Amino acid sequence: MKVKVPCTCYAPVDFEYDEVVDLAQAPEAANQIMAGSFMEVKCPKCGKALHPEFPFTVKHEGKKIDIQFLPERMRDDYLRGTSKYCFKKDGRIVIGFPELAEKLKVINEGFDDRVIEVIKYYMVSKIEADQKPENEIRAFFECTDSAGNLVFQVLGLKDNEAAQLTIPKSFYEVCKVKTLAYQKSEPFCLFLSPPYISLLRISRVYEEITEPEKKPEPEQKG
Repeated sequence: MKVKVPCTCYAPVDFEYDEVVDLAQAPEAANQIMAGSFMEVKCPKCGKALHPEFPFTVKHEGKKIDIQFLPERMRDDYLRGTSKYCFKKDGRIVIGFPELAEKLKVINEGFDDRVIEVIKYYMVSKIEADQKPENEIRAFFECTDSAGNLVFQVLGLKDNEAAQLTIPKSFYEVCKVKTLAYQKSEPFCLFLSPPYISLLRISRVYEEITEPEKKPEPEQKG
């Protein structure tokens, strides 16, 4: 599909993308998605690299991959149930490129994406309980280390910084058992119901810090 996207320099940029990306036919697309360079286009006027987001589907019949990608700007519509798109319940939905990159990394490692989200639930819950951060905490599976442990990237602890947390492979196995046993019970059913399996389905509300109420000063008698 051919569209025009605006650059920050106000120049219109011609952009073309496929509405269906078959990874069997274009395996390099998976690497581009995981590297963060997929759908990148440079403005011919100022040279800035743009990363426009449009809905598309990622498929690979042999690996049983069927993922519907939605741009981040469509998150609220989807969560409210007002999205105009139709979704397959036996497939997967991701919202935003970080979730798409993570999903492909999970598939490459042979992990169950539901178990990954359960791990993230325990990880984020502990961070919020221990540190009470002001920002929303987001965690994304990154890779496995040489010992097979799971490495996650955690955002929100500090502004404009990412942290790495390593989770033992043994904890993956523990969460796998919990996922199979409790995926239809709260709180797990709130973020494990297909097609959108993501901890980001749960909104987090932080306590608003307010100034203490000022008491009226006593009147001075003259």
